[in-house]
Amino acid sequence: MSALRIGFASVYAWRPHVEHMMFLARLVQDADQAAVFLACDGDMPACYTRELRDVRPDWMECLLCRAGGVRSFTGTGLSSIGGLASDRNLSGLARAREWASSSASTLGRFESPADYESPAFRVMRDRLAPGAQRAYSAARAWIGLERLDAVCVFNGRMDATRAIFEAARDAGIRAVSFERSWFGDGLQILPDENCLGLHAVHAMVGEWSSRPLTLHQALHSAGRIASRLTRTNTTEWRAYNTQARRGTWPAQDGSRRILLLPGSLNEIWGDPEWQSSWSEATAAYDAIIDHLKLSRYDVVLRCHPNWGERIGKNDGRLPERYYTDWARARGVHVIASRDTVSTMDLIAQCDAVVLANGSAALEAAAMGKQVIATAPSIYQEAGFRTDVSHPDKLQSLRLQVDATATEQAALQRQLRRLALRFCYTMTNRLPQYVAHVRALSSWQYRYPPGADPQRILEIIRSGRLQADDAAFADNEESENEVLQRMEAGDWSALIPGPQDDLSSAPRVNRRWLLRPVDFVRRKMPVGDR
Repeated sequence: MSALRIGFASVYAWRPHVEHMMFLARLVQDADQAAVFLACDGDMPACYTRELRDVRPDWMECLLCRAGGVRSFTGTGLSSIGGLASDRNLSGLARAREWASSSASTLGRFESPADYESPAFRVMRDRLAPGAQRAYSAARAWIGLERLDAVCVFNGRMDATRAIFEAARDAGIRAVSFERSWFGDGLQILPDENCLGLHAVHAMVGEWSSRPLTLHQALHSAGRIASRLTRTNTTEWRAYNTQARRGTWPAQDGSRRILLLPGSLNEIWGDPEWQSSWSEATAAYDAIIDHLKLSRYDVVLRCHPNWGERIGKNDGRLPERYYTDWARARGVHVIASRDTVSTMDLIAQCDAVVLANGSAALEAAAMGKQVIATAPSIYQEAGFRTDVSHPDKLQSLRLQVDATATEQAALQRQLRRLALRFCYTMTNRLPQYVAHVRALSSWQYRYPPGADPQRILEIIRSGRLQADDAAFADNEESENEVLQRMEAGDWSALIPGPQDDLSSAPRVNRRWLLRPVDFVRRKMPVGDR
């Protein structure tokens, strides 16, 4: 079998993504395959990083990005966007605007249909499009110059990263996206899909949703869920509501308790795989309320705590205003994003949650709560959601709380079981190299030895993912033991004790003279914070 030539690109120097890229590249090199790199040396007229914060001069932002980028890890096999871009391989402006749309959406934190028709969205998209064009041009030239068989690119969704991903596809070679995993350990590696891809996720989640967990697996999964419920998780990219106060259900005059948990549309907007069939999120809420004959006292809307935080230079006023205006027009009780009432307490006291694709579905299902979902999601094949992602599915919607006590108990246990299996798939099956890419925090990593280079090479050659952990139990006995502990509600007892001591495990280091970069960067915000 001939050796592969693989290109690696991580345009944005956010921690820990360049480090992850170098981990994969060194695996490839350990297997005697060629690894080369595409760098940005301040080569784009505008980019996501500069638009995100916009507090430093452009030259300083680019200098800091270069200091943390691929050149600080290696001095060989490098090409630059500026050295390769030309009018020869320039993409059409319409395509470049499409690639920049996702970045513009996230930067502006847009939410409503009116937001996406606004001049603010168009201005942001059009400002980013030339940089995406330039990245595409350089990537096409790079692929030809280096005779690449595949390209591995961080994210593959945002402006320049999307352009590099599309350049590989247009060149007829494998395009692979990589990103940190949801819970931190291992890497999300998706062949032929950007970071929002759902094909491999659906296949993996669907395959493993029917297979019981071993006791070790079930305890691991329950521990991950418990860390979210108790807000002690430290390895996810963001933790919300960490200073939550205990709270009671705020609407006392209703006969039902339906909790609306809207999320942010901006990171998935425009991706057809995530597209709901509802005209907009609030149209789904209206239809559900009318179908179930709910009064305004039966419903509470909890604004996402994310909206009360600044991400870069923007806050979440647009999504908060969109949902708050709808709720007030309906007379629905609203809990503001900055309110510190515990979202977990609200879920524990509700009859059902309604969301699009938010991660709170995991905690809700783990508590045995009905999860009514209005849009596609990573858990749509997990089996624990009530699917109303299309108006035609609304007629079959029934509230679990209306079933008999015996039926409710069985439904609650099944929801918990499926939540356990889904969580384990997302922590230990879908991510690759889980035992060898270990998170100490959201951005600090260690890399225990023994990672098999053939795993990434097989993904590149075949375009298919295999479960990182393919073990499972013969029966549900071990799951039942853990489910009993979950049903008792003592989540703190399910949090695992001290884990492996990773302090002496290897790091992925920068070049010797540039290692002080890490000391300086530890005092700076991480990524989009």
